[in-house]
Amino acid sequence: MQKLNFKRCGSLVAALLFCGLVQAQIQFEPDRTIKESRFGIIKNTILTIDDDAKAIVMRPLKNPNLEKNAVKLFTLVATDYMTTKLFQDHIEPLDVYVRSVVSFPHLFPNNRYLRPVAYGVDGYMYTGVTAMYAAGLLTGNEKMQEAGVLTVKAVVESYVVSHLILKSVVGRHRPARPLGDYTQTDRDSEYPFVHSPLDFFNLHINVLGSKAYGTGFPSYHATMFFAFASVNAKVFENKWIPYGLATTALLYDIRGHNHWVSELVAGAVIGEFIGKVVYENYHKQRSESNTTRKKKKFNTDFSVGQTFGVMGPSLTVSW
Repeated sequence: MQKLNFKRCGSLVAALLFCGLVQAQIQFEPDRTIKESRFGIIKNTILTIDDDAKAIVMRPLKNPNLEKNAVKLFTLVATDYMTTKLFQDHIEPLDVYVRSVVSFPHLFPNNRYLRPVAYGVDGYMYTGVTAMYAAGLLTGNEKMQEAGVLTVKAVVESYVVSHLILKSVVGRHRPARPLGDYTQTDRDSEYPFVHSPLDFFNLHINVLGSKAYGTGFPSYHATMFFAFASVNAKVFENKWIPYGLATTALLYDIRGHNHWVSELVAGAVIGEFIGKVVYENYHKQRSESNTTRKKKKFNTDFSVGQTFGVMGPSLTVSW
């Protein structure tokens, strides 16, 4: 029985990792021969906000695998009770082992300004990204600056798409813990935590903070962590470290997130896509800026010289 449980755990973890590691191929190779300035990085990031929004909004309409993905999502939701119960029984307890080797103590416990945001997994990610960008500025490392700025952008877009929009529209209630046990009376077993995976469209308007009512689909933390991983994997051309960090961060407080399995998978897929969009649109804009910069402009030169042996002013125009 124990071997069977380990197999089930391994299958679920592998499925989550697979969803994160399957990336859409980049359609171009970024030109790194021309260095971008620190102000250029920020400018190109800001100029592509509308391009990101358009790509995200149009994704359902332009997705070539829309029908297949819809079937996959339906299958995940239809099997959510079984997979989530398995997840609660065999995957969530693994966070004990993660916590035994990884901890996130408060970074600034005595600073009243930084204390609210610099704690837990989220705080370490925010602080780490800020430190990476600062190190990039000090050393002149363009990739570190790019990764820092693009990660912030991807996280903000993840928050807007996942938390503010999709959670409000889908309005799905989170799973009770433990599923199938109606005798429990703790916080995670009472309404709005439910035993049915089909409790959708509890419509409401989300606020910036977090609340339990109708905020299950998709998992914002899965979206955010995999958007972070997607951007950094592309910038540094190494997917194992960013996705390893994202998976560890997600597993660290997996009970606290309290999601159906389909919500974790959907969050990972959405975050992966947002990271890809942010990275590709930035580099398209960067390429266009560099092309414009390299175009020759008219040069004029006014001087005094001889023309056919006659002294006088001359104007030279070159392009």
